[in-house]
Amino acid sequence: MKNKKGLGSLLLSMVICGSLLSACGGNSNTSSKNSGDTEAKAKVAEIVFALPSFNRIPDDLSKVTNAINAITTEKIGVKVDFRLFGPADYAQKVNLALQSGEKMDIFTTLGQFSNYVSKSQVAPLEGLLTEHGKELTAILDKDFGPDILKTTTMDGHIYGIPVNKGMALPTNIIYNADMLAEAGVAADSIQSVEDLPAVFGAVKQKLPDVVPFGPINVNPTDTGLVNWMKGASKVDYLTDTTGVGVVIGDNGKVVNFYESDVFKNGIQMMRDWFEAGYLQKDTATTTITAMEMVSSGRGFSFLGGYSGMEVGKQLSAQVGKNIETKRIAPFYFDTSAVNSVTWMVSSTSKETEAAVKFLNLLYTDKELINTILFGIEGEDYIKVDEHHVKFPEGMDANTVPYTAMLSSGIVGSESLQYQMEGINWSDVELKLKENKDTERSPYFGFIFDQGQVKTQMSAVNNVVNQFLPALVSGSVDPESIIAKFNSALKDAGAQDIIDSKQQQLDQWLAAQKQ
Repeated sequence: MKNKKGLGSLLLSMVICGSLLSACGGNSNTSSKNSGDTEAKAKVAEIVFALPSFNRIPDDLSKVTNAINAITTEKIGVKVDFRLFGPADYAQKVNLALQSGEKMDIFTTLGQFSNYVSKSQVAPLEGLLTEHGKELTAILDKDFGPDILKTTTMDGHIYGIPVNKGMALPTNIIYNADMLAEAGVAADSIQSVEDLPAVFGAVKQKLPDVVPFGPINVNPTDTGLVNWMKGASKVDYLTDTTGVGVVIGDNGKVVNFYESDVFKNGIQMMRDWFEAGYLQKDTATTTITAMEMVSSGRGFSFLGGYSGMEVGKQLSAQVGKNIETKRIAPFYFDTSAVNSVTWMVSSTSKETEAAVKFLNLLYTDKELINTILFGIEGEDYIKVDEHHVKFPEGMDANTVPYTAMLSSGIVGSESLQYQMEGINWSDVELKLKENKDTERSPYFGFIFDQGQVKTQMSAVNNVVNQFLPALVSGSVDPESIIAKFNSALKDAGAQDIIDSKQQQLDQWLAAQKQ
């Protein structure tokens, strides 16, 4: 279905449809059914919905799938084949389905938005959203702002739905508060990254068997250094993850990030930490995440990007330790901060209308959102009050039959999600406020079209994957390795990417002035 009115029509619908928000969550179990309900029940469309989960993947999803379908078949006439994959397997499973022709209707990008668009693997959604996504676009407008969909728009087509959560993710130092106290350090002494070496030194002296600093929660070879540098120095990656074409600040000049002083100084800082013994010697190659280290009592801290101020409570419940956090760098909104996790509909889907109906419900229906996240009430979680839940007595995230609670950042709208007991509901409101208040890059909304440099992008990615883990872990001498890194990037075609980005960015900037 095409809509020639495009984004202007969509934005108009966003303004006038606020009163419709409650429609999706309404009770459809009434004795009087209209003809649309009858027709939907007579012919139920079937879609595949693939979700990455950062919790344990259960062997049997049938009970949760049945609960999901009890909601979706009743409310929108759609049956869902619910598939759950771990973060390490997700992209591979989705890509295999897309390439083989296996049914795959709704999936999330996990940082590959432009790549899926350039390969024509996703369907344009603007017409479908106008007809079947009014409530969805209205809640995005309310929780983030009216310009959010420009981050998923290319050549006039909307190709994805950004997740609706606290998207401003300032860099935090996440640490074991009991260890900090034991080391005799006051939490208030931590204000910036410059304060951390003294903290690590105190922990190392008091607790010599504890590793003071480790890699981030998800990727065991990523120390969080790059995200800290991006926020602290206002670096816009211009929607690709290679780092060879960025703008630092607001001068509009595309440069190779790995040749910048910002990068070199950050890498030297991590090298100093490594040589002081604050990291594991095998940080560049380890398969053990910081969360595993902290949970086992062998690790003290790591860097992570988190919205709100209550994440320490959530992490404490997960790892069974007293975890606290301190913000040490601001967040900087670029396009990728929004479209890096985006829900898309496959271009091969035969049920695009049903898929958008499901997405509309996914963002606006409290019952559906929380069934996907928390499972079956009474078995997987206990309702505490209107906003809060807890695990059944004697159970936790690892022992309940089902939970995908750690996927809360990519499921539906955070303002409709349950929170774990002890989380202050005002923190959700803070996250939504910071979505609108956080500084945005001057290039917010720019999306790099990689079509002309696909070969170079692939070659550069290989080089980045070869060199960057060792550099961000501090385990190699930066002076010699950065030079080799940039030489290899040049040979792989980095300058072609930079030139292509600069040309596209100049055109985009000119268009904004019209």
